[in-house]
Amino acid sequence: MKQIAFLLILFSTSLIISCEKQDDAKGNDFQFEATVRNKRLDCGETIIIELKNISGNSEIADGIYYADNLDSEFKEPGLKIELNCREHNNDEVYACTTMGPTYPHVIVIDSKTGQE
Repeated sequence: MKQIAFLLILFSTSLIISCEKQDDAKGNDFQFEATVRNKRLDCGETIIIELKNISGNSEIADGIYYADNLDSEFKEPGLKIELNCREHNNDEVYACTTMGPTYPHVIVIDSKTGQE
């Protein structure tokens, strides 16, 4: 009986030690922080954002992007937001004039107002 109790305690201890808490310092699931810069000169409602990767596990680099599919409540210049986004697919590319500088596009999946 003592052997079973010992094995049970040993198993429980090793199970607890092997568990690892994920590092979630911000307490959210967003991969990027962004600052809304301005509305694009052409192509309707496309917004220019300055993007910063906070998760470290995305192929989208820090930089300036056109944010497609961004909700209208987040289209205020200077607004800090947190978001998840992805690169566009070939069938999502649309034609625009080339007025002003051009940037790559990202498709916004979901967003919220950033933390101050």
